Order: sequence, then structure tokens, then C-alpha cells
Amino acid sequence: MAAHPTAGHTNALRAMGVRLRELGHDVAMALAAPPLPFSHLWPEPLRVATTLPHAVQRDGLRLIRLQPSPAMLWYGARIPHARGVDELALALRLFTAGMKSQAHHLAREIEASGIDVVLGDYLMPAALLAARLTKRPYAAFYHSALPFPVEGASPFGSGLPDDAPRDETWARAELATQALGHWFDERVARDAGALGVRLRAGGLLSAPISDDLNLLATIPELEPGLKPLTGPVEMTGPCLPRARDADQEDAALRSIQPGRCHVYVSLGTVFNGQPRVFDAILDGLARHDVHTVVSAGASFGRLERRAGPRTLVFRQVPQVPLLRRVDFVVTHGGNNTVQEALAAGRPMVVIPFGGDQLANARRVERLGVGVAVLPSALDATSVAGALSRLLEPAVTARARALAASLEGVDGTERAVQAVLRLVK
Repeated sequence: MAAHPTAGHTNALRAMGVRLRELGHDVAMALAAPPLPFSHLWPEPLRVATTLPHAVQRDGLRLIRLQPSPAMLWYGARIPHARGVDELALALRLFTAGMKSQAHHLAREIEASGIDVVLGDYLMPAALLAARLTKRPYAAFYHSALPFPVEGASPFGSGLPDDAPRDETWARAELATQALGHWFDERVARDAGALGVRLRAGGLLSAPISDDLNLLATIPELEPGLKPLTGPVEMTGPCLPRARDADQEDAALRSIQPGRCHVYVSLGTVFNGQPRVFDAILDGLARHDVHTVVSAGASFGRLERRAGPRTLVFRQVPQVPLLRRVDFVVTHGGNNTVQEALAAGRPMVVIPFGGDQLANARRVERLGVGVAVLPSALDATSVAGALSRLLEPAVTARARALAASLEGVDGTERAVQAVLRLVK
């Protein structure tokens, strides 16, 4: 397996890796996680990246350390401050930095270890190149149906809302995102040519990337308006990490009081260093009779002062089991949190800051299970109003109905069995 070193790119793959090990298979995870001196001085996303190798090893997976490109640090530090097309441009440069050398490294490891199949995050093209270089089957993993075209949706990565006027701004955004897609195609093709690898031409972002298998951790009911996909595609449902026994003793889970309405607040691992955003959220929630559980991350030190009888602040929480115990979620709209909240049947207020988050926010609205609040409109009043809308019985009923469509769907098991069929 191969992915970029963030929780968003690795959580589902780690869940699959654990299940594969339980079935008796040897599993390795390749990460380009940089060793950072004075790590406490670096932005939160880079600090999290340094902890992932240890987490992978705790899962019992063999770690393959890829050499990170210095450019990865540069792009990784800038992404949290960029928006719209600028953020997408930085992200694509981050995902392709050091691609050829990482593909070489992976290819050597594949040959030396006798690896049978390569499973890679779709935004880790080094894994695709290594698989083609060693003539191994390649499974691409997508955390949802993003970034594929959706009927009536704004161009992926543009930062525009779906209901924006189809004017000159819209046209410029379409051209800019198309140009970035072409840039990504050419960048991957260039390194593929240097490695002597042949790939299909174009569309690596807008269509399923693998000719062998594309795993989408979703189901059609969760992807309204999705246009038909080409190639070998399997929708598995969300691939959720298994709850650990130790999680049941976590202070966040033990804080849930029966008979109370609880709201879970998280801004993920990349965007959680924004105490002012948390303040606006908490001020808005305080206008309702709810108890709030906050996963504060980098803002923990600043938010401790907000803790009280109705506001519980933690640095981090076991998110999947916690979602089963709360009533509503306020999130940045990252793929993991959105998929996990949908599986738990929890309505959401989504405050998207960039990338796939805006697309997820609009998807949640189209599904009828949440409300998007753009950061430019974020204040206590907008948060309070959004939660009022979630309290409507129809929204809660719709969230529960979607969760019911996932009853009995073990996305992790389905994905694992699809990968094993490639080996056979």
C-alpha cells in the first residue's frame, strides 16, 4: 500500500491493511514522511505526518520509508493557507513531488519482497508507476466518488458553490481546473516516460485512474448526481477503522451523558490550528441546549479555557465510536469525517476550507443531511442557524435512512476481497 502521510489519505488504507493481516497476508505501507527537527515549530499537518509511521507500525504493518522531496515540505506548509484553484495547484504539486524517485524505490521493494499487488491512494501516482514498472496489478483507492464529475456541480477544486452563476468567473474556473488536470496528466506522463512505463493518455483526475481496479469507499446512495464512470470500478461502502477495546475507556466517550443532545466538533488534522473558527462554532452552539465535544488538535491549548459543564475539549478523540454516541457533527468536510458521519447517520454542519471539503459540503446538502456554512460567512449566528436546520425531524430522518442503507455493508471487507481477487 502507498499513500501520502496524512490521516485523510491513510486511515481507510490502514483499516484494510489490518484486515489483510488478520487473513494471513503480508502487508507493507509506503509513506514519504519527513523527519522534522524541532517538530513542535512546524505546521500541524507536517507534525501529524511525522507520527504516522509509528501508527502504521502499531497496526502491525511493515513500513516502507520513502525519501520525501524537499518540495513536499514547501507545498505542505503552504496548502492550509491557500483556497480554491490555488490550493488544488499546490496539492497536485505536492502529490507529484519526488514521484519518479519514489516510484523507483517502490519498484525495488516490490521486486525484493515478492509483492503481488499494489494498492495506492489515487493521488499517489508513484504507486501507479511502480506497479506498471514491475508489471503488478494496481488498485486505486478513492475515499468517495470525488473528484469525478457530478451533474450540476461546480468544477472540482474551483472553490465555487454549485449554485454560482454560470458567468465569466465560472468559465475561468472551469478553464483553470481543466488546465490543472492537463498539467497533472503531463507531469505523470513525463515521469512514466522516463521510467519506460506506458500509461493511458489523459484524464487521470477526472476518470478512474487504474485499468485493473478502482475502489470507491462509498455506495451510489451517497453520491447523488454522479455521472457514469468508466473502467473497472467497485463501490465498497466506507472503509472504517475498527474500534479498539481501549477506545471504550476514552474520556471523550465516557463524557457522553444519556438523555442529553451532544454535538461533536472537529476540523480534522490539517485545518485544526484555527482557534477563532472554533470560538465562532462554540459561540453559536452555546445558543442551543446542547453539550459539545471538541477535538481541538493544534488549538487545544487555546481552547482549554472554553471547557465547562457543557463544553468538553480534547486534543483528539476516537472519532468512529464517538460518532455513534453523539447527535450532530460540525466538521470541516474532510472525506474521512463525512463518510464516517454518513455511516453513523449523523446530520452535519460543514464548514469547508478548501480542496474536497467544498465538494463534500455540497454533497451533504444534496443528500439532505446537512448544511454548509462557508468560512466567509462563519459567525455565531450562522452556526446557530445551521444547527436549527439540522434539528428539523426531516433532516434527522434522512440521515438515519442513509445510514440504514449501509446496514450490513462492511466496506473494509468488500475492498479487501476485491484486492485479493486481483492476486488470484
